[in-house]
Amino acid sequence: MSDDAEERDELGDDAEVPADGDEADLEALAEDDPAAAFEQAGEMPGTHLRAAEFWDDIVSDMEATADEYEADGWDTLQLHPGDVTALVPDEDDERFGIDVLVPDDEFGELEALLAGEVSFDAYEAFRATADGLVLFVVAMEDRDREVAVLYPAYYDAQNAQPMLTAAESAGEMHTYVRTLTNQRVEFTHDEPQNFGPPSSDDDE
Repeated sequence: MSDDAEERDELGDDAEVPADGDEADLEALAEDDPAAAFEQAGEMPGTHLRAAEFWDDIVSDMEATADEYEADGWDTLQLHPGDVTALVPDEDDERFGIDVLVPDDEFGELEALLAGEVSFDAYEAFRATADGLVLFVVAMEDRDREVAVLYPAYYDAQNAQPMLTAAESAGEMHTYVRTLTNQRVEFTHDEPQNFGPPSSDDDE
């Protein structure tokens, strides 16, 4: 399921975010205690709690996939999201795709790759389904330099239907890799059907 892809640039003290905290609270916390803010992000409303049951397995799949790349001589960077959100376009924000919140240090490593000679021109998407969720690992590839960036993600198959419809209409899917302070790298994936729920004919 490889396709052309493009990329664009676009967590002291034990501080806590209130139980009803919003993104503004997180951004304030990120300035005082980045690690605590990143941990808190995964507890905010909107996180798919059902995915917690499968998260360790998804991460293990990512690690195993990275091992396969490395065994073939590739260099890899693994991203470990603290929160994953399916973006559905609306009147205020036309973006659609997967929003992936990652730690600052991993984001910095990704930026360093992009600032060098790495250019991701292909990808692989490995998918499965469980409890109404689509679970997947994406490997962004620079095949000439044999560099891969991998990240796990998921979405609710029913709630994310508008996202999938927008992707099908546009002929592309997007992943937004970002930090709590909204530094962002965007990946654009051709053949968005590779992100849809897998059929019995798909390799999972």
